[in-house]
Amino acid sequence: MSTDEQRPPTGFDEYLPAQAAEFVKACKDAGINLDFQPRTLPFVDKFMAANRASAGTLAEPAGAYVGEVIRKETGGVWYEHEGKPALDVGEAQVDPIAAVAELFEKGGAQFGEMKISGCKQYCEWVIKMQRQWIEGTLIGTADSMATLRTSMTTDAKLAGSLVAQCQTAIHTGKLTWAESLDFTPDSLDGVERILGKMHNHYKFAAAGAGPSDEQIASTSKTWGIYIGEVIRRFYGGQWSAAQDGTLSLAIGEAAISPIAKARKRIIDGPTENVRYYFSSIAKVLQG
Repeated sequence: MSTDEQRPPTGFDEYLPAQAAEFVKACKDAGINLDFQPRTLPFVDKFMAANRASAGTLAEPAGAYVGEVIRKETGGVWYEHEGKPALDVGEAQVDPIAAVAELFEKGGAQFGEMKISGCKQYCEWVIKMQRQWIEGTLIGTADSMATLRTSMTTDAKLAGSLVAQCQTAIHTGKLTWAESLDFTPDSLDGVERILGKMHNHYKFAAAGAGPSDEQIASTSKTWGIYIGEVIRRFYGGQWSAAQDGTLSLAIGEAAISPIAKARKRIIDGPTENVRYYFSSIAKVLQG
């Protein structure tokens, strides 16, 4: 679901894609076709190596291209850091333009203990960092992903779906809404802010500009599962799916529907506060 109240754009959101497009054109004129896929990054190395005399001039557009490849792969966001562009990919913030400049000035780059020799390796390193951040956040205090999946549900297929939705929540929360989510009860304050903005968009959007029923259903599922996982990790329980696909969380004899709660928060507004919902679960369990 899109809304004008998501993370605001910066001037780099237009400038850097334009720089990347210029680099694509320069490469095409040299007989190299680029399509913003990671597989094309060795061609960037080749082009820059053939044009070392112009490496200083080409560093920014080449770095913008590499950054755009990474952005498309990670869902990252360009932002301004001390007057310069940087790319937020989640827990890590990277500077593709500086990285590309260093690669072609020095023939390689060093990031901590990681040695990078080319643009494709740099891209893979950034993607790996993002994957580790998402998986580490999702696993939390569990011993492993396998342990977490088993604790969620005995249904392996459902566990896979729950994991995917939780990963989407972590990713979207940080990169779209600038909220860091870690499955603690306090993280529901961030979810409450997100759903509050979604409610405002739903309620106040111009005719025809609001979210569709399908978008509301999809969004409610993602955030409802996240809310449910916070509850499950605190109170225990397991997920299950009815024959019609409806998900619920069973805790002892009680069955709750956090997805329905997320939908109500989006549609009905602040009276359906999800932090209060979490607090009310204790009373539900007490019977």
